[in-house]
Amino acid sequence: MRKLHCLTWMLVLALVLSVIPGAADEQEEKPAPIGGLTFVDELEVTIANLVVFVTDKKGKAITDLKKEDFEVFQDGEKKNITNFKLFTDEIIRHQLEAQERQAAPGSTPGPEAPVGPVPVHMVLYIDNENLDPLDRNRVLKQTREFIETNLHPPTKMMVVSYQRSFTVLQEFTSDPNEVLAAMRSVRKHTGGHTSRDGDRRDIIDRIDKIEAENLSGSRYSGQAEGSAWNEVYRLIENFAKEEVNSLMFTMDAMRQVITTLSGLPGKKGVIYISNGLPMTPGVELFYELSRVTQDSSVLTKMFDFDRSRLYQQLAATANAQDVTLYTISAAGLDMGSGYSAQYSSAQDGLSASVGSHNMTDSLRFLADETGGISIINTNDVSNGLERVAQDMYTYFSLGYPLQASGRDKVHKVKVRLPEHPEYKIRYRSRFVEKSRETRVQDAVVSSLAFEVDDNPILLEVETGTPSPASEERWLLPAHISFPLNKIALLPEGNDYVGRVVLFVAVRDRDGRRSDMVRQEHEVRIPAEEYEIAARRRWGIDTRLLMESGHYKIAVALLDQVTHQDSYKTINTSVHPNK
Repeated sequence: MRKLHCLTWMLVLALVLSVIPGAADEQEEKPAPIGGLTFVDELEVTIANLVVFVTDKKGKAITDLKKEDFEVFQDGEKKNITNFKLFTDEIIRHQLEAQERQAAPGSTPGPEAPVGPVPVHMVLYIDNENLDPLDRNRVLKQTREFIETNLHPPTKMMVVSYQRSFTVLQEFTSDPNEVLAAMRSVRKHTGGHTSRDGDRRDIIDRIDKIEAENLSGSRYSGQAEGSAWNEVYRLIENFAKEEVNSLMFTMDAMRQVITTLSGLPGKKGVIYISNGLPMTPGVELFYELSRVTQDSSVLTKMFDFDRSRLYQQLAATANAQDVTLYTISAAGLDMGSGYSAQYSSAQDGLSASVGSHNMTDSLRFLADETGGISIINTNDVSNGLERVAQDMYTYFSLGYPLQASGRDKVHKVKVRLPEHPEYKIRYRSRFVEKSRETRVQDAVVSSLAFEVDDNPILLEVETGTPSPASEERWLLPAHISFPLNKIALLPEGNDYVGRVVLFVAVRDRDGRRSDMVRQEHEVRIPAEEYEIAARRRWGIDTRLLMESGHYKIAVALLDQVTHQDSYKTINTSVHPNK
């Protein structure tokens, strides 16, 4: 997938007001900061919350456990569970009904607002590039039934498809009909899996032909046979290289979707549908060639294509963003004995088994590492989707105090049910403690897909008329401003000084996102000019390098003194018809 590089900083801080501040109190040894909002960290208590699923051996949710039944360990140290909640579909519906009654016209407000349910954000990710159309249509038919039955508030679903670049087919909604309409639009795509599977079959047929002619003695001398096998090896190597290239695009697209969810509240998950992804591209072909040539050294070559680290990195990204992955293999039931539903001819049983596991082990790994569910080796995914629906609405929430380090840090977590060894327990085994700056960046990314209504600093973003930068790109002027009295200024000599960090990201209509831009800025005001300056806005001018099209621009400002953050998004177009 072509990476979107549509954002480049051209200019830095520009003062757009003539400031004339007032006098400072010289008698105070340590004057308090002027301006700004409340110090948000003064009373902040950090609680780590874990979502835990408990089922019996048949997969049915267990809902009668108490706080005392659980033990939680972080980095090997037992933690005291201070927050404990059970969520079920019935409890969530009651919470929604209480909110509706409270908001109804003519209702009398109660002493306390009703507790709302935890929001759930799910992405239905249809990977056309790695799907066979027939398999896709079968699985999507079953998935539609799952959506019709289970999509309702507080769950919202987004639909994206991927074919060398991912496209947002439907923004987050709780309306099943909108999701189903987006799914129907996927049928026109043919997908890339069929073409690559044909290339794989051609190589296997080539191996079978050489082996048959060699056994019959009808064609090859020793030298000619060696040349033929070398040719096959080159075909396998080229195939594996193409698979690696395709996999890199796929991983990058999945990573972008996951990070889009980073700043959203509540539970987050991705339902990923494909025919599988190779852990080691071409592995079954290397096994097949090794078998017929009786040359085990061929197997050592396949380790050059091992890409298990990509899956480890993707799982780490999902865990860092609290995103659970639910993976579905559309390939259907593995028939064994070297046969598949697509081909009538047989392949060696070992190489076929290796190939099958190679495509599904990746899906198992991603689900297991993020606390999700993998649905594989079945022609009917309905039962697996029922378990996904159960996860959406039935779970335990365990919270314990976290001694915040103020930086990004990965923690290992273990949850036990010492008195109930008969139950299966599933949860995310790692979570990332995030610094405030990282949380702000997450919120910026999420605001590109989901409105973030949080602007206490009163940010404003204005864009001007774009000017040509090259044949295909334009420079879009942008002016970002805020009232000076909304940030904290500390005395420094004869000046008052504030320090802010600005974050900007851009997303186009197809869902492609730019890299995050981070800029630190100093706000310096002569002390005697502060009173007048405080009544005006401070501005930052920049230019964004963008291609023609429609965009959403997300901006955040972080006051480094008060740790207050503020967000603003705007929609704009850059010569969309050119």
